[in-house]
Amino acid sequence: MPSTKTIVLLFVVALFYPVITGAQNGEDFILSADKLAGEKAFELDKLGWKYHAGDDPRWAAADFDDSGWKNLTNDEINANPSEALEGWDGRAWFRLRLRVDEQLVNRPLSFRMWHWGASEVYVDGELIQSYGTITPDGDVEFNPRGLFFPVVFKQGGTHTIAVRYSFKAARDLKSGTGLWLVRGRYLPGFLLRVEKIEGAPLRLENRLREARLFYIFIGLFLSLALVHFLLYVFYRRALSNLFYSFFVTGLALTFLFQGFANAEHFSATLAYVNDTVRLSVQSLAVISLLAFLYIEFAGRVSRFFWVLLGLWLAQLVVDALQVWREAQFTLVMLTVTLADCVRIMVLALLRRREGAWIIAAGVVTLAVGVGLNVAIERDLIDVPAWAYNLNLYFTVLSVPLAVSIYLARNFARTNRHLEEQLAQVQELSARQLEHERTEAELRLAHERTRAENERRARELEEARQLQLSMLPARVPQLPNLEIAAYMKPATEVGGDYYDFHIGDDGTLTVAVGDATGHGLKAGTMVTATKSLFNNLADEPDITTIFRQTSRALKQMNLRGLFMAMTMLKIKSNNLQISSAGMPAALIYRAQTKLVEEISIKALPLGSIANFPYRQQEISLSAGDTVVMLSDGFPEMFNEAGETLGFDKAGVILMEAAEHPPQEIINRLIRVGESWAGNHPQDDDVTFVVLKVKAEEDGKSNGS
Repeated sequence: MPSTKTIVLLFVVALFYPVITGAQNGEDFILSADKLAGEKAFELDKLGWKYHAGDDPRWAAADFDDSGWKNLTNDEINANPSEALEGWDGRAWFRLRLRVDEQLVNRPLSFRMWHWGASEVYVDGELIQSYGTITPDGDVEFNPRGLFFPVVFKQGGTHTIAVRYSFKAARDLKSGTGLWLVRGRYLPGFLLRVEKIEGAPLRLENRLREARLFYIFIGLFLSLALVHFLLYVFYRRALSNLFYSFFVTGLALTFLFQGFANAEHFSATLAYVNDTVRLSVQSLAVISLLAFLYIEFAGRVSRFFWVLLGLWLAQLVVDALQVWREAQFTLVMLTVTLADCVRIMVLALLRRREGAWIIAAGVVTLAVGVGLNVAIERDLIDVPAWAYNLNLYFTVLSVPLAVSIYLARNFARTNRHLEEQLAQVQELSARQLEHERTEAELRLAHERTRAENERRARELEEARQLQLSMLPARVPQLPNLEIAAYMKPATEVGGDYYDFHIGDDGTLTVAVGDATGHGLKAGTMVTATKSLFNNLADEPDITTIFRQTSRALKQMNLRGLFMAMTMLKIKSNNLQISSAGMPAALIYRAQTKLVEEISIKALPLGSIANFPYRQQEISLSAGDTVVMLSDGFPEMFNEAGETLGFDKAGVILMEAAEHPPQEIINRLIRVGESWAGNHPQDDDVTFVVLKVKAEEDGKSNGS
C-alpha cells in the first residue's frame, strides 16, 4: 500500500501535469496584439525552445512529437554553449509552439533574425525563409543581421516554428576553431524577434541612412588625413601633422570596417577578421592621437608613450588569439591612453600654451564620449538609439573639430603677426629710403666703373684661358725629329695658336697661327681654326686646307676677324710649307751653316674665300733646323719704342743651331726679354722649332 507522501506527490503531479506539459509544448507562449503595440518587439529567442542535435527533415513537421527534446533558451546557449548544446556537432533543430491571438490573424508580421552560420525557418512545416545554404556537402554561412521577412498567420491558435540551424565552423566548442570563435563571442544559436511589419521599411531606411552617413565621415576624415600628411611632406619639422594624419586615417578606417560589420553578411570567420582589423585601426587612431599631443604640446614623446605602444601591440596579439578576452585589455588600454591625453592637455593649460584650451576641450569631450559609449553598450545606461548615435558622432568629431579650430586660429594669428611686422618694416624702410637713395647713387657710379673693369679683366682672362686650352698638351715624339714649342700670351691677348697632327702615313702637320683682334673675339677665331685644323689636317695639300679653312671662316661672318697662319708638312726628309699672312719661316742648313727665309706672301685666312694660296716643297738633311714664329717676336718693342726686327731671329738661329730645339727657343726668349727690358709685352710670342736628327740618332731613338 503506498505511503501518504507518495499519494500527495501523485496528487500534485496530476494537478499540475496539464500546466507542465503545456509549458513544455509551447501552449503558454501567446503572441497577442498587446505584445506588439507601438514599436514593441516580441523576442522569441527568450522563450523555451525544443532543441535536438543532428539533422532530419521530418523535424520541420507541425505535428512532430518533440516532447522528448531538451527545453532550451538562447540565453542559456550564450551562457555556456558547450554544456547547453548536448550532442552538438555543428547542426541542430529548434522548435517552438506559439499560440497566436485572433487579432493577429491575416495581419502581416515582420520576423527579424540574427545568427552566425546558416538557417532555414519553417512555420507549420512550410519553409518560409532561409539564410545561407545547408547541404550535406557543406554550408554557406550568411548572417542576416536583422533582415526581416514577412509571416502571415491565417488562423489563430497554436502554430509551430521550426528552425533548421547549422554552424559547422563551430562544430567543436571545446577546441580548435570552435573554441576560438566561442571565446570571441561568435556563438551558436540565434536571435528571432517578431514585430509589426509597418516599421520594417523605416528600419531599413534608417540602416541605409546610417551607411551613407558613415561614408560622409570616411570622406571627411580621409580628406583631413591627406591635407595634414601633405603639410608634413612639405614641412618635415611639423611632425605633429604626420601623427594627426594617422589619427584621422584610423578614424576613417574604423568607420569603414564598422560599416562592413553593419551592412555585410559575413561568415563568423570573416567577421572576426573584420573586427580584428577594426580594432587595430582604432588602436592606431588612439595611440596616434597621443603622439600628436606629445609632439604638439610637449615637443617629443616620453618613455611612457613607448611603453603604451608596446602594450597596445601586445593587446592586439592577445585579442587576435582570443586569449583572456574576459580581461578587457582593450578597455583598460583605451582608458589609460585617454587619461594620458587628458594629462598632457592639463599640463599644457597650466603652462599657458597658446590655444591649448581648444584641443583640451576636444580631448575631454572624446574621453567622456567614449566612457558614455562603453556604458551604453554594456547596458549600464539605457538611452534611445538616437541618443546613442548622437553621442557616437559627436565623440568622433570632437578632436578633429577642435584641431581644425586650433589650426585655423593659429593661421589667423600668424597672418596678423606678419601684417604687424610688415607694417613696421614699411615704416623703417620709409625712414631710411631717402638716405639710402643718395648713398646708392654714389655706390652705383662706383660699381659701374668697377664692374666694367672687372668685365674687361674677365674677358681677357677668359680669352687667355681659351687660347691656352687650344694648345696641344705635349709635342709629338718622332724618331727622326726633335720638336719644341713655346707661346707666351701678352697682357692684351692677341690670339696666337700652334698645333700638331700626325697622319696615318706618318706625315707630321704643324700649324702656327695668329688671330687678329683681341680678347674673346680672338679666342673665338682660335677655337674655330683649331676645329677646322682637326678635320682637315689629313688633307695632303696645304693650299687645299687653306682654301677650305678660309672659306669656312668667311662663312662664319666673324666681322673683320682673320687668322694668319704658317703650315708645314714633313714626311721623311721632305718638307711642304705654305703661309697666309705670317712672318717668313727660317731653315738652318747644317751643311752650309746658312739660314734660309721661306717667305710666301698671301692674305690671312677668312679674308677672301678663294684666294690662290701657294706652297713650296723643300728637301731637308740631317741637322737642318726649321723655325716657325709669330710676329710677336720681331715686333717686340724696347723702352725706346724701337722694334726688335725679323733679322734678329736669323742671327740667333745661326748662333744656336747646333743646340737642341728647346735651347734655340730659350736663346730667342732671352734675347727678346733683354731687348724689351721694362717695356710690357704687347703681343703674343710663339715659336715652334723642328730639327732633323742625324741618321744614327733617329735609329737609336726609334729602336
